Amino acid sequence: MLKQVTQEILLVTNRSLADAAYDYLRKRILEGTIPGGTLWSDRELAAEMKFTRTPLREAVQRLAAEGLVEVLPRRGTRVLPLRADDVREIHQIAKALELEAALQLAQLEERELTPISDALSDMDAALACEDRDAWVEADARFHFGIVDHCGNARLAGMYHSQRVLTDRARYFSLHLRPLPTRSAEEHREMYDAIRTRDTARLNQLYNEHWTRTTNELLDLVRRYGNTMPIEASPREETK
Repeated sequence: MLKQVTQEILLVTNRSLADAAYDYLRKRILEGTIPGGTLWSDRELAAEMKFTRTPLREAVQRLAAEGLVEVLPRRGTRVLPLRADDVREIHQIAKALELEAALQLAQLEERELTPISDALSDMDAALACEDRDAWVEADARFHFGIVDHCGNARLAGMYHSQRVLTDRARYFSLHLRPLPTRSAEEHREMYDAIRTRDTARLNQLYNEHWTRTTNELLDLVRRYGNTMPIEASPREETK
């Protein structure tokens, strides 16, 4: 009995360490402090983080499933660059899923939209003090709020499984573009269309917003892809 309890305690400890390693590495990859193309070994990473290899390997498996890293046998783990094609394709998927979620939200009562409204208020506050990091966090809560409250768990699961690459692209562009005042205005318009159940307007706004932001990001990839931790696809490179 004691042996079983000890094993359960070790399992919980390993799981929490794996979660901590995953959160730490994921954040550094998304922010670009571990650039695309970086290659590390389990031994090096374990020494740096003062973790054993078991939780690190679990964390790496989760990161690989999200498309952030690849495991190279006998070489180590490589951080995958974010390619322009990835940005385009993931944005297409995210737009389709989130638009469907927004259309479902348009059938709900306004009181059920509070998390989304709160995120908008936080976005405005972040812009007022030019806090880009706070704006990105509030922006993520806005989009996640739409998807997570639409009543379709499978749609939300698909969205979150793809969103990590979109988040990485957003961090990439965070300090390369002007303050996102236009995006904030567009988010407010999308919320109003949901609140008033104007589905035709909502459809139009989503297509315009995602097209504009995708093109803006692809332009940044073309201009800074050779110097930032993001990699342009061959057909997107500057001629």
